[in-house]
Amino acid sequence: MLDGFLGKLKILPFSQSDNVQAALPSGPPFIAQFNPESFSVATELEYAQEDPAHGDDGEEAKFKCIKPQQYSFDFLIDGTGASGEKKEVLLEIELFKATVGFFGPIHRPRFLMLSWGTFVANCVLETYTINYKLFKSDGTPLRAVISATFKEHKPKLLKELLKNLGSPDLTHSHEVLDKEHLWWVCHKEYDATKYYIHVAEKNKLNNLRRLKNGKRLYLPPIEK
Repeated sequence: MLDGFLGKLKILPFSQSDNVQAALPSGPPFIAQFNPESFSVATELEYAQEDPAHGDDGEEAKFKCIKPQQYSFDFLIDGTGASGEKKEVLLEIELFKATVGFFGPIHRPRFLMLSWGTFVANCVLETYTINYKLFKSDGTPLRAVISATFKEHKPKLLKELLKNLGSPDLTHSHEVLDKEHLWWVCHKEYDATKYYIHVAEKNKLNNLRRLKNGKRLYLPPIEK
């Protein structure tokens, strides 16, 4: 019985977004009656594209960010007992809503953790649809599928850490490639060529046009 519980996909609710793994759940977990046969993870990249000047064919699509991932699952609830496990369909749906839905004390839906085997994700509910499939003679549903989409949520502290680790404003280095120019290195690292003088001074370069292949340049913090 316990092995079956541990192997099931679970949704755990939390009232705070930080330190979810270390916090205690703030409500009842939702445990899938059946593990999904499949699920999808969607990743979207966002680009900024300026309107082209008159007469131009177009402008470069400049990368902005990677949007939060989306996770989509279908949860089957079976109340017929055909599988050997009988559930009250309407009760299971209410349990799902209680786990993922609006929570009064924080005035918003709870933060969630999806956990299934090696898959663990911090997220919030984005949408869900309930599809009723089989009914008793009085109209009570005997089977339903909850199709739910969750949006990845990074706690603020983790988000800031990842942002800082990827920031060009941190001091780091770059190994010069063959025939690479300093202005191009600055364009790639700082998204602006105007900092090449600053980088040249920090690296005590005498020649800005000819960089030695394999030379390591140190890229200092820039006050933008």
